[in-house]
Amino acid sequence: MKILNFGSLNIDYTYQVDHFVRPGETEASFSRMTACGGKGLNQSIALAKSGSHVFHAGAVGKADGGILLDALKYAGVNTDYVLQLEDTPSGSAFIQVNSEGENCIVLDGGANQAITRAYVDEVLSHFVNRDWLVLQNEISEIPYIIERAHDIGMTIVLNPSPMNPSVRKMPLGYVDYFLLNEEEAFLLSENAKDPLQELQNRYPNSAIVVTYGSKGSVCVKDGIRTEQASYPVTAVDTVGAGDTYTGFLIGSLAEGVDLQTAMRFASKASAISVTRKGASTSIPELKEVLASLS
Repeated sequence: MKILNFGSLNIDYTYQVDHFVRPGETEASFSRMTACGGKGLNQSIALAKSGSHVFHAGAVGKADGGILLDALKYAGVNTDYVLQLEDTPSGSAFIQVNSEGENCIVLDGGANQAITRAYVDEVLSHFVNRDWLVLQNEISEIPYIIERAHDIGMTIVLNPSPMNPSVRKMPLGYVDYFLLNEEEAFLLSENAKDPLQELQNRYPNSAIVVTYGSKGSVCVKDGIRTEQASYPVTAVDTVGAGDTYTGFLIGSLAEGVDLQTAMRFASKASAISVTRKGASTSIPELKEVLASLS
């Protein structure tokens, strides 16, 4: 059994500010940090740090993508399927982090939007029934990837972030696990009073996992509700917390860990991550998570 993460790769430029910049305002930052990110890269690193053997597929610019490939390799992620494009820059993100540790992000897709169906077919030809596929919503051709992976019989995980109207046009009935934050669940359910129940009704064959920040997380699977409390910490930077949760949850499940334990690992890992600055750089190792839990 293998895990493939078909996802984004971004160079992150993070600015520490007192408050988010308002329309017409210019604000000086306290600091700027350049780091490797993208929800795809973050989740691949989290998967690897959870103890899983993960392959990453996606695209970077040949001129500026070396730092992204090095970050994946350093974490133990297989990069054999990553495209390096000659005339397209890597994706990038411009991130503001305020004094409360909250963030807002502007994305430029770059090479992430250069995924082709021929490339998808080539990558997926190396995977078989019951292998796992992890997806976000920061690359092109997501609907086609889902359809092809379903044909193969892969277990499909979708974290539809950033959430936008295009997600509803995807073949969501093929998704085995939805990983959502509270706002994404609300939008995907089309503003239902009880988003979790609505999504369970729409996708009865899928596991619906919703994270609620400091209020913990909930999974509904096969009609059974599993809850996990959060671990109280003082947040420094919440960028990458959801990606850390996703990586540790799916990595644990793929390794045969039961759902409740996987959610506990994921919750603790994400709690550790928000006490540190950065996205991929804040993700803890499995041994650190286990030590903290014990």
